[in-house]
Amino acid sequence: MDELLNTVSATIAETTAAARPVSLVAIELDRLDALRSTLGSPNADELCEQVAHILQRILRTGDYVTRISEGELLAVLVGAGSADARSVAQRISAAVRGHPFAWRGGVRNSEGAARVTVSAGVAAAPELGVDPGSLVDAARRARAAVVQRGGDGVAVAAAAGADVPPAIPDLGRFAGRVDERRALLRALEEASQGQPRIVSIVGEAGSGTLTLARQLEPEVRILGGSLVAGRSVDSAVRVPYGPWRGVFSAMRRLAAPPGEAWRELPKLVPDIAGGAPSTAGTKYRLLEEISGYLRGAARQWPLVVVLDEMQWADEDSWDALAYLVEQLTDERLLICLTMRSGAEFAAAIERRAAVAARPGYQEIALSRLTRDEVKRWLEAALDHQEVGRELLAFLYRHTEGNPFLLTQLVRCLVDEGALWHSGQRWEWKAVSELRIPPGMDGIVTRRIAHLPESTQAVLATAAVLGRDFDVPLLAAAGAGSPAVVQLAVDEALAAGILVPTFERRRKAFALTHESISNVLVRGMPSERVRHLHRQWAQALQERQEGSAAEVALHFDAAGAAESAYQAALDAATDAESVYAYNAAQAYLQMATRNATWPGELAESRVRMAQIADVLGRYDEEEELCDLAIEWYASQGDRDRTLMLRRMRERARKELGQPARHSFTALLALDDEAAAVGNDRERVAILTLLSQTHSRLGEAREAERLAAECVRMAENLDDPALLAEALNRLAVTVISETPDQAKAYYERALELFARVGDVRGQARCHNNIGIIAQRLSDIESARQSFDRAIALTRAAGIVDLWGTAALNLGVLYEWLGDYERALATFGDALNLVARVKNSELQLIALLNMAHVERERGEYASGAQLYDSTAALAQRIGQAEVEISARAGEGLCLLALQKADEARRPLAEAESRMAGRTEWFQGRELVDALRVLMAAAEGRATDALQAFETARGLADSADAYRAAWLTAVCAEPLFAIDQGIVRAAVERYASRVDALGFEALRSRYERLQHRV
Repeated sequence: MDELLNTVSATIAETTAAARPVSLVAIELDRLDALRSTLGSPNADELCEQVAHILQRILRTGDYVTRISEGELLAVLVGAGSADARSVAQRISAAVRGHPFAWRGGVRNSEGAARVTVSAGVAAAPELGVDPGSLVDAARRARAAVVQRGGDGVAVAAAAGADVPPAIPDLGRFAGRVDERRALLRALEEASQGQPRIVSIVGEAGSGTLTLARQLEPEVRILGGSLVAGRSVDSAVRVPYGPWRGVFSAMRRLAAPPGEAWRELPKLVPDIAGGAPSTAGTKYRLLEEISGYLRGAARQWPLVVVLDEMQWADEDSWDALAYLVEQLTDERLLICLTMRSGAEFAAAIERRAAVAARPGYQEIALSRLTRDEVKRWLEAALDHQEVGRELLAFLYRHTEGNPFLLTQLVRCLVDEGALWHSGQRWEWKAVSELRIPPGMDGIVTRRIAHLPESTQAVLATAAVLGRDFDVPLLAAAGAGSPAVVQLAVDEALAAGILVPTFERRRKAFALTHESISNVLVRGMPSERVRHLHRQWAQALQERQEGSAAEVALHFDAAGAAESAYQAALDAATDAESVYAYNAAQAYLQMATRNATWPGELAESRVRMAQIADVLGRYDEEEELCDLAIEWYASQGDRDRTLMLRRMRERARKELGQPARHSFTALLALDDEAAAVGNDRERVAILTLLSQTHSRLGEAREAERLAAECVRMAENLDDPALLAEALNRLAVTVISETPDQAKAYYERALELFARVGDVRGQARCHNNIGIIAQRLSDIESARQSFDRAIALTRAAGIVDLWGTAALNLGVLYEWLGDYERALATFGDALNLVARVKNSELQLIALLNMAHVERERGEYASGAQLYDSTAALAQRIGQAEVEISARAGEGLCLLALQKADEARRPLAEAESRMAGRTEWFQGRELVDALRVLMAAAEGRATDALQAFETARGLADSADAYRAAWLTAVCAEPLFAIDQGIVRAAVERYASRVDALGFEALRSRYERLQHRV
């Protein structure tokens, strides 16, 4: 004991000289006699050693000293005042209470481990003086008071002569939820052994989802791990990656995983360890870094990630979660989601369902507490004193077992003197005398009213912020001096209005429940609320503690139009930097309504139009361009007007404007661009003209213009412009020189990646996959389409997501997996319908018709082809129209309606007039020509048409040449067996190597016949 006193004395002298507090905590094992009789005389010091180990894990610092003697643990906490020491002691108490101790003697109880509780007393210097002996005595007296009340708790010693504060129930005690807590701890144990787990805790408001998740904190620390948390906030616009920003703000205080130069994560948390933020990347890469960072940390130590209030999470946060859980293998990681139940959160529930499909997922549903659980909780809070039946019925009737409401109601009774401690036991007024306001808001309002007005004012400022805070930040927002704010925080903590967050090192706090925020904000005049929003925006800006999104939201709520406009533009830029394009659009809409003059309004509309273009929302883009053009034209800004008119024409083209209309408009724009000498716009306009020539079936002119665009872009030294031109040129040569096209695409992909153009990268992956498919490299094709889908799904680029799905569906079709092909085409059709992209809808319909024909469903195939041809004619897609008419004719011929098949053949041939080059879909026209000639007995015409068509297809597309041969072989066999046999033998070995099962089956049947 002398050694401990000497250590305490020296520590006090050193720390008080530096104006730092010191606390002594006296801990005693409860009911040691009962433990001995049950467990066979365990060594008391051995038990204390295990408790000391828990203390070490909780603190994770060497800034304390301990002494163990005869069942008592004395711990000296350096730099901890009475409040901090009480918090530590409570965490020790909670950790010990739930920890399954195992004795070296091997004696265990029926659950397989011993359960222990402790009583603790706290005495702090210099509050109680600096004499170590007096501190020890004071801590032991406080502990004895806990033991007298039944044990398992914490008390803080008061100074001699000071008024002893009235006892309050230990309402922070976790009780009930036995099965739920056990399931959560079992998930932690499995995760700590390298079996990643995902747990959703779901319940109504006030059901205690976060309280249950907090039970993991002491346990993961005991395992030598860490718990980090992030929270979603209900706001007008969701902050991109809101909960993940909180998680990584906490993670950066831990040791970072080695061996990585993080390039994307600094965009979320600017001072996170790693390399400089990238200037060009993708959302896919950001998701990879989020996953990689957390997985790397979880390989070094057990890690629990709590994502709180996920019903309010933005879509990008859900994307990050979905990506992370797909990557998990053997990390020591537990992901814990808390979220509300209820139909109003249907979107979040749907996103959670995707995560729930992952192995290792489980859901814990929290219902309201039963009457028995309420009884056990209340008796534990009242020092294990039995609760009368009438009081229990009263509490249950007013709360229906809602844990938050129950806690606030009991606190309200204490506040109003209806529940008190007599010095010997807890007592309460007769139930008939209790007057409680109805509902959660009524009780919360009554509780807040009992706090001093100065504390209420500080809390009101915190409520307007809407998230966690620390004392310096609250003071910076004008809530008062740091001393005043700290006093208010202490009072609110004691009253259970505030709770410490998981960010203990930062000493951050949060309001206990959103109902408290709602009551505080509703109780203020609207002008006062707007004033506080402005103060918060300014404080967050000055201290650089909030994201651009938070600042924008507060300025907007404050009605500070000028500041809100600029902050919203900054928030949109920040959102774009992390590929959260939908959020960027929302912030630009905020900027639009805060614009103070027409020029600001026009600028925000231009940016909105550019994002609409990225997202493939062409109807929005057209409307926004219309609105912005009017302003810039009136100002004589020809370059900006020209750019907007070109964007508008592209949007109209994607929405299905007839090709001839686009052609005329683009020629006029090119003349204007040439007149003002704007070569950059000319390249963009000519690229669109090249696309239009392709739609009109003018392949050579399309290629010539594309090549000209490449030359011009190279002279301009503009990588983005050059990438677009190369991509267009590749499209024009893909049929005749696929290897050259692939080289163009790969160069374009590199340029798109350099400038951070996700849309361009997705298009290149799509097109590279098409080439691989034509070259029969099935696996490479699948990988390219999967990359395109991953990029576009993550970025929310729906039209290109649909395009990639279409291409993947074609691959399934070639493989003979018709059911999967139809399902994929259906998904693609739904996607492109969302963005009203007529061209992609057209291609989806065409491919669905192909599948119906291949399945032998000729009647439905003919109908689909007819609808496709009509739509293609309306929007000017000549090649699709030709293919669809030919497909309709093939279906009619298969139905033995040769007379009816002549009409679509004639229409296809009239549209083919003068076209000798190969294009995708031409094989249908050539097959119909051959089959119709054979059906009409024109043997020579049939053979000649077959040889010509096969030669043309063979030079461009091996699959389609083989398909053409298989379709035509049967009727031609009766005309010339030799030619048919040679053709079948020519392609049989190729088909075998191609790996397309449906085509291989056809050739097996043909080989058997020949």
